[in-house]
Amino acid sequence: CELLDFNFLCGATTLLTVNETYHNFIFSVDGVYNYSTLLLSPDENKIYVGARENIFSLSLDNISVTYLQKTLTWSTPERKRKECIFKGKDPQTDCFNYIKILLRLNSTHLYVCGTYAFSPICAYINISSFSLERDEKGEHVMEDGRGRCPFNPESRSTAITVDGELYTATVSNFQGNEPTIYRSLGSGTPLKTENSLNWLQDPAFVGSAHITGLDSERSDDQIYFFFSEMGKEFDFFDNTIVSRIARVCKEDQGGERVLQKKWTTFLKAQLLCSLPDDGFPFNIIQDVYVLPAQRKKNTLLYAVFTSQWSKGLAGSSAVCVFSMDQVEKAFNGRYKEVNRETQQWYTHTHSVPEPRPGMCITNASRQLGIDSSLDMPDKVLNFVKDHFLMDSPVKSRPVLFTHSVHYTQIAVHHVQGLHEAYDVMFIGTDDGRLQKAVNVDGIMHIIEEIQLFPEQQPVQNIELDSTKGLLFVSSHSGIVQLPVANCSFHNNCGECVLARDPYCAWTGTHCTDVTRIPPQNQWQQDIEKADTLKCNMSPRSFPSSQESDCVLIIVPANTLRLLLCNLRSNHAQRKWSYKPDVGHFLFPSPEGGLVVSGRAGSDEVFSCWSEEHGFRQLLANYCVKAEPLSETTTNTGQMDEHLIIQSISSDVLSSESARAAQLRIKTYGTELAVVCVLLAVCVLSFGLSVAYRHRGWMKEVLRGGEQTGGAQKSTVRPGESLPLNAGELPTSPSDHKSYQTLEDNCGYTIAQSETSTQNNSKEAQTLAQMPQNGFKETHVEVSDISPRPRVRLGSEIRDSVV
Repeated sequence: CELLDFNFLCGATTLLTVNETYHNFIFSVDGVYNYSTLLLSPDENKIYVGARENIFSLSLDNISVTYLQKTLTWSTPERKRKECIFKGKDPQTDCFNYIKILLRLNSTHLYVCGTYAFSPICAYINISSFSLERDEKGEHVMEDGRGRCPFNPESRSTAITVDGELYTATVSNFQGNEPTIYRSLGSGTPLKTENSLNWLQDPAFVGSAHITGLDSERSDDQIYFFFSEMGKEFDFFDNTIVSRIARVCKEDQGGERVLQKKWTTFLKAQLLCSLPDDGFPFNIIQDVYVLPAQRKKNTLLYAVFTSQWSKGLAGSSAVCVFSMDQVEKAFNGRYKEVNRETQQWYTHTHSVPEPRPGMCITNASRQLGIDSSLDMPDKVLNFVKDHFLMDSPVKSRPVLFTHSVHYTQIAVHHVQGLHEAYDVMFIGTDDGRLQKAVNVDGIMHIIEEIQLFPEQQPVQNIELDSTKGLLFVSSHSGIVQLPVANCSFHNNCGECVLARDPYCAWTGTHCTDVTRIPPQNQWQQDIEKADTLKCNMSPRSFPSSQESDCVLIIVPANTLRLLLCNLRSNHAQRKWSYKPDVGHFLFPSPEGGLVVSGRAGSDEVFSCWSEEHGFRQLLANYCVKAEPLSETTTNTGQMDEHLIIQSISSDVLSSESARAAQLRIKTYGTELAVVCVLLAVCVLSFGLSVAYRHRGWMKEVLRGGEQTGGAQKSTVRPGESLPLNAGELPTSPSDHKSYQTLEDNCGYTIAQSETSTQNNSKEAQTLAQMPQNGFKETHVEVSDISPRPRVRLGSEIRDSVV
């Protein structure tokens, strides 16, 4: 995590795998994947899981108990799979039935929707028999899923049921370019957003919620949707993504003449999560968790954000918190309007019609004679059509920021600690980890980090059962059940207090969960300062080799041995202690251990201590005793140090420690090789520089040798002083290779013009009678059409002037 002006305690206090947690259970079925949809049902003591072509009913007490499990298989028929393949989709991934909606409809039935091989469909599940509902003819009751469930299993969508009505936010066509917020089922009028007005711009929906409180009227109930989309109000070169919160009124019935069967209360505002120092925005919302309160304005929205831009090596993630009071102020503020010709957005500064556009029907509107949206004046509805975006964003700064991992999911539990209440966050990552964090007076402290799955995979969903204190985390390969508190991991008062876990307190004998047992006055917990002095503990004295907690290790003399020391907290520092005279051959391993070399007849003590905030505890205590080598080894002579290190490292050292051990033995083989290479490079460089400096003299020598070697060759006559390509006369047969004869003659045959002199005629005859002199002759043709002779040069024939 990053250190800002609001401080973070970086790193997790404890690092665990899922097998080290207290009472964890795992559920996974061979051949079933994508456990992405979870429905918690505490009244039935069950959790329903929607996966690929399967729906499961599991017990909250233990999801891995087989006899408490129920399975409903809802597979795709072969006909639909063939249609999906014909549409160009991948038969290995796309053409299955992925469960995207799994909601409670009433006390007897669940409502379920699946992609059904890119042909979305919905059905009803009878809870008692846990089977798909059938009609009087015995056939499954199916409904068209368009507008409720996406076609593509990768598309992000959300759904919620309120009073028997289904509210969904998804895409309604095969191409995925018609987003919609749709209300169906129940007795209300089916409503959806108006696509022609571009109310939604390629959104990715992440959540929905029905938020109410004691301070809100029942007729003012609103459904909220959270998503990210293209921000058309920003005139940048790049397409800018923004996060949104949108709302519709539960009592909306559409318009009478304008916006018929469309939402008349659709409004949206920007959710802005940015750093306070440089304003760096986290503009892509990934998940949201609604922490309810008695009063609606005190309800908190915990949201996970990433950024389309990078701030750090592996990208950035942040957690921001918004209050519903901030949200209501944004929806009660000014509107934005768009110029339809230029597509530029401006703040609307003119008067607003009454009643206020986009508001629900309240007692104030009823006093104006407006009892439903059907009574709304046309000017109000026409205003809503073009003024659906609010001017003021809902702003927040991160309470947690990291640049090392991507956050994907979040759940928040309001916990009553020993002295006060805290909001504990459980955050899933894209590599299958779960971070547990608490915010204390503006300081974020990560309590622990748990590796949930053997293989790295994104956390797809988190469900929190606050009553039982259980977490259910799903991924592509399965589900993990684990408790919210892991107090038993801390085995002393110092660890329990330093954990800063609101769930845990030290009772005097052990660390226990204060939410499960009524706390007592003498219990110790300090979330704000983590003061271990309350434990009334003093540091342990230096142990001796005679103590019972000393681990005896016998090693052969002059060999290496790795002593392990694992920290229990990321905030602690590791310190090794030993007598000063044994440090002649010690060095740390990359994992924090200590590699020691035993001297014959020695008996030494090595202790590993952990220090954190003044609290010091012993982690490991080793009594290393070195015995002389066997007689066989002594008679054969001194053992090769490399072989000793290699044999020991294969048993106790890691590969990195073995390499480090070998490096500690001083040899000069590497230095000698480096010196030899450098000497060779210097000699070669010197030779090349001398040759380059005397290149002129060397050419003269070479030319002299050529002239001496060619002195026995016949002299070329004056008429043949230049070749046809106007270069120098070749002096050897090898210099004349590129010229090829066009005919099998031995001499030149030159057609004479009428104006040629007798001299030239004689010279031509002389050339024709000239002997070969050991090399091929060039043949020249002169055609009647082109007076220029044509000469073959290599593979080309070009015109040339003789």
